[in-house]
Amino acid sequence: MSNWFEDNPTKSIIGYTLAIIAVTWAASRFVLQDNRLNLVQSQLEAQKAVTEQYKSKTELLQRDIDALRAENAEYRTWLAQTKDAIPVIVPQITALKEKIARLEGKSGGVSAGIQIKEELIRERSARLGSAFVDDLTGLVFTVTKTTPDLRAQVIVRLPGKDVPVEANIGPGQQWPFKFKDKNYLLTVTDINFLNDTVRFRIKGE
Repeated sequence: MSNWFEDNPTKSIIGYTLAIIAVTWAASRFVLQDNRLNLVQSQLEAQKAVTEQYKSKTELLQRDIDALRAENAEYRTWLAQTKDAIPVIVPQITALKEKIARLEGKSGGVSAGIQIKEELIRERSARLGSAFVDDLTGLVFTVTKTTPDLRAQVIVRLPGKDVPVEANIGPGQQWPFKFKDKNYLLTVTDINFLNDTVRFRIKGE
């Protein structure tokens, strides 16, 4: 056998080289296949986590719907069993409004102080499917999407700006703006994926 290798050095080298190439190819294919499997496994786990988030959100919304239906049915039953329910309720509402008006008149100074404070720092929120409109400045904040990674896509129209801002945001996002020569700061404080809500603060300086 050794004589064959000595008599055929070229064939021996070629055969040895092919053997090394085959082993290297097999090892590389195994490593790549293993890496591919690990990547697919990671993606699958991430997708499972997102699916669980959506499942929790759906269950929460379903509970809210069931609670509202039960409350609505209870009110309907009560109104059906109460004779002349509306005529009884209306005078009570009127009396309560008059009482509120008297109390507000007595606490005019305190109410004014509270109103000033509310104008300086106001906590507000917007939910998917509805737009928040600030009565004081005219700022418009709309939520178009929330994601499980606590981010949201929003559309914000700042006072004095004709073109709204579309942004993918996280908690801490800020927009400074001016209204009637006064500086304001809009700050996103919380994003809730389960109920599609974004909370934010409007602070006057």
